[in-house]
Amino acid sequence: MKKIIFATCAAIVAFVGITLTTDAQAAEKNPAIVHRQGTYEVVAGHMGSLKAILFLGGEGDMAYHAEAIKAAWEHMGKAYPAGSDVGETRAKPEIWQNMPDFQEKGKAAYGATVELVTAAQSGDKGATTEAFKKLGGACKACHKEYRKK
Repeated sequence: MKKIIFATCAAIVAFVGITLTTDAQAAEKNPAIVHRQGTYEVVAGHMGSLKAILFLGGEGDMAYHAEAIKAAWEHMGKAYPAGSDVGETRAKPEIWQNMPDFQEKGKAAYGATVELVTAAQSGDKGATTEAFKKLGGACKACHKEYRKK
């Protein structure tokens, strides 16, 4: 019974989060912002799926989720052009003020993603867990400096 209640609550939270994000994106007119928000949603969804597999006893294809994260990251390279700081975004102005550092953090996250794919493809859950944590750390390092709460 607890599992059913938990699953129902999780589904409601996910639906509300998607609805609110979709509404905000629908109101946004800056295509670069909409592009990167959509890409980050893909990454977040697959990170959540991997979290369920690695830490919550869930079932699933670790390699599929890791590869999807990598594919999403490959579309982020031009997602922060000049002028894309105007609109409904949680990106801090510091991104455009310190683009070389921001890009280095992005490269670190991508590198961690490549490691995650390799680990997940091996089927080694322990190695995948460590690679997942490394990617989470790379994401957090960037969010700390460059993302509004």
